[in-house]
Amino acid sequence: MMWGPRGRAATVLVCLALVPAATAFAADGRKLYLQHCAPCHGASGRGDGPDAAWFAPPPRNLFDGVLTQSSTADLVRRIRDGRALTLDVPAMRARAADVETLVVYLQRLPDIDWRSADAGAVIYIARCEPCHGATGHPGGSLPPGVRTPRDLSDPAFQRSVSDADLSVDVRHGRAAMPALTPRLSAAESEQVTVFVRLLSPGFATYSQYCAGCHGDHGIPAGSFAESIPAPTVVFDRAYFAHNDPEALRSKVWHMLDEHQPSMPHLRTAISEAQAQAIVGYLKREAARTPSTTP
Repeated sequence: MMWGPRGRAATVLVCLALVPAATAFAADGRKLYLQHCAPCHGASGRGDGPDAAWFAPPPRNLFDGVLTQSSTADLVRRIRDGRALTLDVPAMRARAADVETLVVYLQRLPDIDWRSADAGAVIYIARCEPCHGATGHPGGSLPPGVRTPRDLSDPAFQRSVSDADLSVDVRHGRAAMPALTPRLSAAESEQVTVFVRLLSPGFATYSQYCAGCHGDHGIPAGSFAESIPAPTVVFDRAYFAHNDPEALRSKVWHMLDEHQPSMPHLRTAISEAQAQAIVGYLKREAARTPSTTP
């Protein structure tokens, strides 16, 4: 499964207050857009998502006329096939700390209980992500009266709380965090805890820039563009036995220098019907939003 910001994984930012959905189909389109597209294009579709700064030029404003000038079939194809983007390498180098956190996260991959993590991710997406965000870092709009929740990806927070305490918090709430209703079972809360333990700056970077090709588990899951072969590297114990942290740093920087990222290649992550739901949602928004084309 894919549950990181690149796709898939997980991102049902249902508490971002855009426009109330009139039908179940509309709700699905909005949810899918927020899950797969909003990290770059923004919750409002203006090209101002939290990951937009990584690209030069930035992701397009979807209300510049493209939604009204393009057919549904063409937009569905664009969503599912993706396209080449240009990485703003200076911006990446300015945040070299992300490379360090990515190296740390990569080394964790072989030891993660993925069965529990995947099950926990499904629950987190539906029950926790609306407030805590896709990668544990709150962002966007919150419902009226809801205070900004804790950043679950903060390493200091992760160090301060035990697995047992996290499981209790998930089931019964904590301070200003209400208990989930209906309440999770003990087994479900433990699964969510396993997933929450992944949340970190390294997880966010890996999910955004690596998982689309290398897979959430560190096992290749396709590529962003069909013309680009999937990687053959598997991030397992054997790989790390032959690649120390310095070698990993070198390979990460080489990737940034030599390869272009892409708009997420979602053909294996979403169906054509789901892409049509996204297009339907965006076209309805475009119909009620004045074009920003000069």
